[in-house]
Amino acid sequence: MIQKTIFIHSWIFRMKAAPLLCALFLHAASLAFPSNLGTLEGIIQPSSLAVSGNEVFILEGATVSAFSLDDLHLIRTFGREGQGPGELEVLPWLSSSLSVLDDRICIDSAAKLLFFTKEGKLIDEKRRSQQFTQMIPAGKNFVVRMRVSDPKENIQFSTINLYNPDSEETTELYRQKFSGQFQEVDMIPDSIHVQVYEDKIYIEESPKGFVIEVFNSFGKKLSQISKDYKKLAFSKKDRKQAEERLRLDPMTKLAPGGWETMKNQYKLNYPSFFPPIRNLVINDNKIYVLTYKNLESREEYIILDLDGNERQRINLPEVEKPGFTTQMMGTGGRLFTISQGKFYNIVVQDEWCELHCVEIPSID
Repeated sequence: MIQKTIFIHSWIFRMKAAPLLCALFLHAASLAFPSNLGTLEGIIQPSSLAVSGNEVFILEGATVSAFSLDDLHLIRTFGREGQGPGELEVLPWLSSSLSVLDDRICIDSAAKLLFFTKEGKLIDEKRRSQQFTQMIPAGKNFVVRMRVSDPKENIQFSTINLYNPDSEETTELYRQKFSGQFQEVDMIPDSIHVQVYEDKIYIEESPKGFVIEVFNSFGKKLSQISKDYKKLAFSKKDRKQAEERLRLDPMTKLAPGGWETMKNQYKLNYPSFFPPIRNLVINDNKIYVLTYKNLESREEYIILDLDGNERQRINLPEVEKPGFTTQMMGTGGRLFTISQGKFYNIVVQDEWCELHCVEIPSID
């Protein structure tokens, strides 16, 4: 009788515990744990990261460093600061970005777009307007993000435009209100994120919700990806963190009076909710959507196929945040990337940087 009672109690416990064990299993499966690949020789303040084949390219100031992914030994460096041919102008409050396009390295800097071979030989450069905050090749054309003003309404907008090879604007693809208006600052800058993948243009439109529009390289709209997403509330803790980011931003430090003047003279706009989309990475025929949801120092990525169907959600290590002005302007690169099913991110220490890697578990 005692054995029978123990058996029944044990069976009831297992039945009650099953949902909890299942939930714990799914939670563990959604967490990916990083491995430290090693120290990046000579890198202290990087601004952008890209992986191609067995090499990782890192932009720091005006210098590109290429490392081997096998053992992180430094293979080569190229690039220099300046305003002459093949040179980059470096601004303290805005960072440049680096990307790999087939067999070319593309650097989007403050004044021009530069193309190098992977060995560091200059191929071409294209000067751009000071209004441009980003310029990305798309087929033979260029996707340009810029800031424009409407003097009648006294409003500034961020726009995504298509330019032809002769630097002539052909069409405007999208616009939204800029996060920094006259004497106003949005404390969570919702800048536009745009990616080009296989000559298709992907524009996230988070003021509308979880929305991504897809165009071909000539500006014809092909499709729209949209899905329901539960809003994430903006807390008092988030408010303090946002204020600290703005206080420490290089542009704030350079402004007369610094933070004290800014918080008294500017209207600081605090949202009730975070935008549904924080950033995009498109690679390996997948769309990786970074959200603002954070769990145990890990951040949520929603993985979609190119048609917008959700494949899985995963929590990856928290990444280094861009400066406040860099995020607001929508310029600069990322210190993380995803390539061949692996998540790479740079962890900045006091006097050195490490490259970490996570293999993303696939459900396909």
